[in-house]
Amino acid sequence: MDEKPVTSETESDPQTSRPQKPGFHVNLHIILIAVIVLIAAISVYRLNKWNKGTTIDTDDVDPSAFDIETLDMIIPMDASLLEGRADDGVTTILCLGNNPFTDERGEKGLAEQIAAKTDSVVYDCAFPDSSAACRYPTYNPEYTRDHFNLYYVTECFRNNEFTAISSIAGDEPDPRYMETVETMKTVDMNNVDIILIMYDSTDYNNGTPSDNPDNPYDVTAFTGGLRTSINNIKNTWPYIRIVVMSPTYAQHEDDDGTLHNGTITDLGNGTLNHYLVKESEAVLDCGVSFVDNYYGTINEANYKEYMTDHMRYNDAGREKIAERIADVINNQLETVSSTTAS
Repeated sequence: MDEKPVTSETESDPQTSRPQKPGFHVNLHIILIAVIVLIAAISVYRLNKWNKGTTIDTDDVDPSAFDIETLDMIIPMDASLLEGRADDGVTTILCLGNNPFTDERGEKGLAEQIAAKTDSVVYDCAFPDSSAACRYPTYNPEYTRDHFNLYYVTECFRNNEFTAISSIAGDEPDPRYMETVETMKTVDMNNVDIILIMYDSTDYNNGTPSDNPDNPYDVTAFTGGLRTSINNIKNTWPYIRIVVMSPTYAQHEDDDGTLHNGTITDLGNGTLNHYLVKESEAVLDCGVSFVDNYYGTINEANYKEYMTDHMRYNDAGREKIAERIADVINNQLETVSSTTAS
């Protein structure tokens, strides 16, 4: 019986014992790793360059040349709400709010300029440093200054009762409070055609909640005070047009006197432009007109020309606001006839 030759374990496989050619040898694994490292390096470089951006020379750029989309909503008056009401031929405007009206009450004041630009009778019934929101949900005798905030001012007109607010204003060293109360007493709501409501950034700077998601009519929230007051006005005087004017751009001044951009500074209840958006939503819910001053009048690009400090306006600023609202009153307020589907 023939024996098969025994193969030694040390005997070389013909495939592995092929002699290597002399010279440079390419390793595919090393090439692949090198390519990956190169791509990663290029990506990091480009990302770093893009993040730095490019410096643009803005010396010759006019910010007003850019189109800004505002949140304006001008709601026409339903003609049915005016039925039976005689037109006396005079446009009468009642102004409610705070410092945009009260900081100056002469001919360069906001109310006086609105009167001149619209040929209207204007009653300035705003209170300095007041707000759209109340501090307490119900009246607190330990904080009587809530009477100067929007809800209580509206209630004074609805009840035609000014005794309490007159007494409280008499305790204020600032004579503007009593001046406002005396003006309130002279207003005949039967003759009022338009109510203008404008509060500056006071609610934001005070840390007032912008809204209460669980109760949209919470008067201690910025939009809750607005909603409640607007609806009370509509229910009492349905023939009066209501126009809410938003705050303009403003800054926040902290305890150290450092100024912070209101557009990006959240004091715990949202940035200032968050208040703007919430306000526009509340006004839309109420079905009344809204004028966006934040982007459409005095904004981040031009505020230095129109403001005396982080939240107050100079003469030019008040004139610019007056021009904006006068254009709405003179050219954009319409009356439409409602239709009923048969």
